[in-house]
Amino acid sequence: MKGFQLTEGKSSDRGWLYDLYKKAMLSCIKATWGWDEKFQINGFNNNLKPTDWKIIKINNEEVGGFVLVEKYDHFWLAMLIIKPEHQNRGIGRSVVTYIQSVAKNKSLPLRLSVIKANPVKPFYIKLGFTQYDEDVSFYKLQWRS
Repeated sequence: MKGFQLTEGKSSDRGWLYDLYKKAMLSCIKATWGWDEKFQINGFNNNLKPTDWKIIKINNEEVGGFVLVEKYDHFWLAMLIIKPEHQNRGIGRSVVTYIQSVAKNKSLPLRLSVIKANPVKPFYIKLGFTQYDEDVSFYKLQWRS
C-alpha cells in the first residue's frame, strides 16, 4: 500500500467515525430521505460498528476509513469516506485500488451502492466500476478484475 496505512477500528473510534460519516453523508441523505439524527445514530451503531472499520492514516493522521465485507460470492464496500479536507489528493483512488487488489486476489467482484444524490459515481466509473442495477435511491456498481 503506497501512501497510507490501515489500522483496525476500535470501540473508542465510534464518535470520530460517526462524525466522519455525518460530515460526508448528511447532505446526500438529507436530499434523499431527510436527516433524522436519532435514526442515523441508531443505524450507524447497528450497521457500521467501529470494529468493522479500517482506519486510513497518512503520517499517523486519521484521514478516513472504510468498511469492506467479504460475502460468499463478492466483496461489499459498505462505506468509504475520506475527510473533506483530504479529498482530491488521490487517497480515495489509492484505497479503492488497494481494495480492488484484495478482491482480485480472491477472484471475487467488488460491489457497492451510491446514493443518487452523492456525486461520487463518476469517481468509481473512472476506477473501472460499471453500473449493474439501480433503484429509486441508489446506483449499484460492480468491479471485476
